[in-house]
Amino acid sequence: MRELRSDSRDPAGRRLRRGLLLAAAVGFGILWICVVALASGAIHGGALIALGSLGVLLTGALLPLLDRQEVELQGLADTDALTGLANHRAFHAALEAELQRAKRDRRHLAVIALDLDNFQAVNDLHGHPFGDEVLSAVGEQLHGVVRKDDVAARTAGEEFALLLPGADGELAYRVAERAREAVAGVEVPGLELSASAGVATFPADAEDASSLSQLAAGALYWAKRRGKHRTGRFDPGHVPLAWTEQQASEVRALLGQAHPIRSVFQPVVALASGHLVGYEALARFTESSGRSREAWFAQAHGCGLGPELEAAAIRAALEPVGRPPDTHLALNISPSAMASDPVIEVLPTDLTGIVIEVTEHEFVPDDDTLTSVLAGMRERGARIAIDDAGAGYAGLRQVMRVRPDIVKLDRELTRDIHADLARMALIESFVRFARRIGATVCAEGVESLDEVPVLGDLDVQWGQGYALAPPAEPWASVSPVAAEVCRAALTQTLRTGPPVEGRITAGDRRLEHLSARLAGIRSPEDLEGVLALIAGELHADNVCLSRFRPEEGVVETLAESEPYEYQRFSLAEYPLTASVLREQVAAQVLVSDPDSDPSEVKLLLAQGRGSMLITPVVSRGESLGTVEAYSETERPWTRTEINRARIIANQFGSVIQAVFRSGATSIGQQQRLR
Repeated sequence: MRELRSDSRDPAGRRLRRGLLLAAAVGFGILWICVVALASGAIHGGALIALGSLGVLLTGALLPLLDRQEVELQGLADTDALTGLANHRAFHAALEAELQRAKRDRRHLAVIALDLDNFQAVNDLHGHPFGDEVLSAVGEQLHGVVRKDDVAARTAGEEFALLLPGADGELAYRVAERAREAVAGVEVPGLELSASAGVATFPADAEDASSLSQLAAGALYWAKRRGKHRTGRFDPGHVPLAWTEQQASEVRALLGQAHPIRSVFQPVVALASGHLVGYEALARFTESSGRSREAWFAQAHGCGLGPELEAAAIRAALEPVGRPPDTHLALNISPSAMASDPVIEVLPTDLTGIVIEVTEHEFVPDDDTLTSVLAGMRERGARIAIDDAGAGYAGLRQVMRVRPDIVKLDRELTRDIHADLARMALIESFVRFARRIGATVCAEGVESLDEVPVLGDLDVQWGQGYALAPPAEPWASVSPVAAEVCRAALTQTLRTGPPVEGRITAGDRRLEHLSARLAGIRSPEDLEGVLALIAGELHADNVCLSRFRPEEGVVETLAESEPYEYQRFSLAEYPLTASVLREQVAAQVLVSDPDSDPSEVKLLLAQGRGSMLITPVVSRGESLGTVEAYSETERPWTRTEINRARIIANQFGSVIQAVFRSGATSIGQQQRLR
């Protein structure tokens, strides 16, 4: 399957960026020349040009690294996290690019839309986590069906798509049948998994990307109407070329019903206490065609009746009375409908207690219309939430523009958070962003109670999902079991103790456990395990604790995270360490840095290491020693690592005073005496 690269989507942009980087390289070369010329008037001619050229070469060497980083970031933005296939945005970008190529080369191009039949039954029978496993397995099966240059994507919940360059209708039909057979090979206890597919091709059926996608989807739904478990080839006699008056009439008929939509309400829970803080209203259609709510809203918007249908959903959500005091009600509204007359008319003047949840069903244009509308709603008392944050570049961009009061994390971030460090790191970044703008973070899709304590440790304030409380008639309470898990997690946090065995801890929680271990040190032997934990926290290969003996002008090794020999170092030979102790400031040493202390560099090279971070241990204004973190590779230490090293070093003041100044010898001395 073809990997999606940013150059296939925006070659002109990449050429421009490369040109700018090359210009920057030349500019840095000129700067090098100027700096050298100013620094030493004795360098002229060829030597000066050579130094400038070296600057150009060194800067130019960064170009491949920058290019690789851009490709990696683009890959993350273009990939569906659950299946590893391309996501909706990447698929349509690839479709546009391949369509242009097909037109230029006069080649065929096929689009296959594929949808799992009765997938809701899988979730109902086995739960959403198992449903996610099924979707992941389907992704693996589809990956094995396509050729190297094809694109397989997950475009929505249980909807997939295949892009087949060079394929005509006959070949695409055979591929669709193979894909359906592959999907049927995924085992689901108690059910037989099946799929329906629709095929449309260029140039036979359509000549633009939007029409190709729509016709493939139309062929898919025609296949479903014929009984599912089959592939439909686009046929203008059965598949509409566009949204028709008939489809508009269906929406009007739906809107003409007395109660076309009913609302269910999913509780939103404070993860720190298990208390109820609000509800999200979710639309359910009373019409019995079996069409999903997503399909109804898509059809309504396609026929120009989207605002009317959304207004009906809002009206249904506002009808129930008796909502518990001090709880909010979240209403989903798409950006295009927000300023429409039907939505404006149905919303109350006073929006206190209402959360307007900006949905991600459509692209938001880069203008000030949405910002202005949201500002007006805030003035009327509403809070603004952004939905599915973290789902891709577009979601992040929208977060920046809306500046929400509530950030609702995409369920793909929440899934299995208790066992995934990468998801933890991403959620931590959202939490830091939310703190800066004063927003609340809510995790959607909490399907396992194992996720609750970790989300709390990450300072995610709210959560919603089936594990906490499923959508229900008004006004449901939080699951007692879930509420107890929330309270138990808070109780565990209030207690000082080790983390739960086998559980991945995050951020400040790890630092708290480390601080508790340091506070419990009573002998030199207790340091061995603690220093190993510190090395992990600082991403170091080794950590050493040294004691300062001012009367002798030396530092001596007390303990290390790795096996070591007791050593003493004269500060007269290591001026950087002397400065750290005297000035009580941290310092780093990189072996290739010409400004680094030569004696420290020599010691690092002898030990086979590339960099070191030295942090003073201070107590009551007195320097007692140092904490040194070593890395085998040469790298600068991050600000977070430096700040954490300071926090940790400050804890060692009492350790040195209580353990080593009371006559105890270092671990190395004890081992030597044995």
